[in-house]
Amino acid sequence: MKISNEGVCRFCLKTFSGSTMGRHLSACRTKKERDAGEAAAAKKVEKIFRIRVSAYGEFWLHLEMMASSTLADLDGFLRSIWLECCGHLSQFTIHGEAYVPENEDPEDIGAESMAVQLGKVLSVKDKFEYEYDFGSTTYLKGQIVSEREGTLKEKVRILARNRIPEVLCTHCGKPATRFCTECEDFYCRACLPKHGCEEGMALPLVNSPRMGVCGYTGEQDPDDFDRKDRAPDEAVKKRGLPEALIKYREAMKKKDTEL
Repeated sequence: MKISNEGVCRFCLKTFSGSTMGRHLSACRTKKERDAGEAAAAKKVEKIFRIRVSAYGEFWLHLEMMASSTLADLDGFLRSIWLECCGHLSQFTIHGEAYVPENEDPEDIGAESMAVQLGKVLSVKDKFEYEYDFGSTTYLKGQIVSEREGTLKEKVRILARNRIPEVLCTHCGKPATRFCTECEDFYCRACLPKHGCEEGMALPLVNSPRMGVCGYTGEQDPDDFDRKDRAPDEAVKKRGLPEALIKYREAMKKKDTEL
């Protein structure tokens, strides 16, 4: 697996490494202009947290959420974009305290409920840990990077996300599209039927730390910014996306075709 660890700022559409994206987002002029415009038009502004979540060095997200949002809101988002496969249990750990979903009867297991506002348990620079599935566990780490006053139309705003790691087929060296959970190798579409394992053991390559685990396929991932099955140009334009983003997607399509 080739680990480029790069991602695209969703505001200026420039590419940065995972280690420099945070600094860029703090200085991004396009983001600042959008934040200021939204705040000026809003009837009420609130505290917004910028959150970084990462897993295993390869996967990372920069997000914004209202401080009044709950851990349950963040849990639901992480499940949808990175994790959900079979409704497994999950848990945040903050300052040594465990937080679990309300329907898991937190008091009975000596934990706190996720139905608590982010701003009640986290402050800027605070770190947290997150676990999904206590059998084949996926571990995430997070931190509140900064805060600002403003407004968000979304419950969770994605500021930047790593690009899917580039993986080559074990047999031919071309870009892989599947991971075999039996032999634990990567294959392109042409080589997959020839490699010997049952077809049902292969899972799609997805931009998630859950890739290849417990039948995860990424079908619930709501983020279509950098997906190969992104909407046609006309559909993109109807959604009112910036011209720069349309050009970015056209360039990505051309790259996919060349591969």
